[in-house]
Amino acid sequence: MFQGVYTAIITPFRDGKVDEKKLEELVAFQVGAGVKGIVPCGTTGEYLLLTREEQKRIIEICVKTCQGKAHVIPGTAALSINDTIVQTQEAQKFGANAALLVSPWYIKLSQESLYQYYKKISENVDLPLIIYNNPSRTGVDVSLETIMKLTSCKNIQGYKESGYCLQRISELKGQVGDRLSVLAGNDDSFAAHLGMGADGGILVAANVVPDLFVNLMRKWNEGDLPGFHEAWRTVFPLVSALALESNPAPIKYAMALVHGVSIESRLPFAPLNFSTQEKIEEALQDLNLWKPLVSVRER
Repeated sequence: MFQGVYTAIITPFRDGKVDEKKLEELVAFQVGAGVKGIVPCGTTGEYLLLTREEQKRIIEICVKTCQGKAHVIPGTAALSINDTIVQTQEAQKFGANAALLVSPWYIKLSQESLYQYYKKISENVDLPLIIYNNPSRTGVDVSLETIMKLTSCKNIQGYKESGYCLQRISELKGQVGDRLSVLAGNDDSFAAHLGMGADGGILVAANVVPDLFVNLMRKWNEGDLPGFHEAWRTVFPLVSALALESNPAPIKYAMALVHGVSIESRLPFAPLNFSTQEKIEEALQDLNLWKPLVSVRER
């Protein structure tokens, strides 16, 4: 099963290219903090703005750096099902432990079309698959009935929920139990998802403070509710600040302040509003992660 904290790792750029050395450094930092896995080439990793060769190289670096100490679960979805299958097969060759598959975007598929899409992928790859439901970005919600039908596919082993129907988590876990790992996809509702039965989460803010989220998950697993509530209160201001604008621009800014990452993203992502920068800075200062000595805007 997929349980615990998985970090939706950013893609660091430098002068228009993937900063491979910095990526290795960031992945090693995550592994050292004890996360269960790394999720490269996702929304946070700006995967739609990466070339195929860049995606392959990023997966290769993550697998090599993790050295089996943490899962590597890259996003491998494409608009074409054939491209999705090929990219998932390639990820498996590089040593990925599973693949994250977001539903096709823009075309607003029916539930039967979604079922056939995921079913065909599962029939053509051997890698464990995690369905990624993100209706705000894809324009379509994978229904509970469709998810239940897909559990008959043996290598569909996980489900990432980035919608806000908490009831679905309990309904799904009540019917499938441990047959399907359920992972939260939104940082701000992570605690609520755990309360409704989720097994863990694929998180953005964990890029900055993986140790705090690993501790949060540990408190939950130990049944230490006072400790869990305190840990959640600690990280929530940062989570809220990072949600003020579209991912990944906010997390890139936070990573620049704390981990020396360039704030560079690829268009169409524009620089953050000054007010958002201030909120992120305030949250980082409260966590004693950053002091305003050098402005990141000058980097």
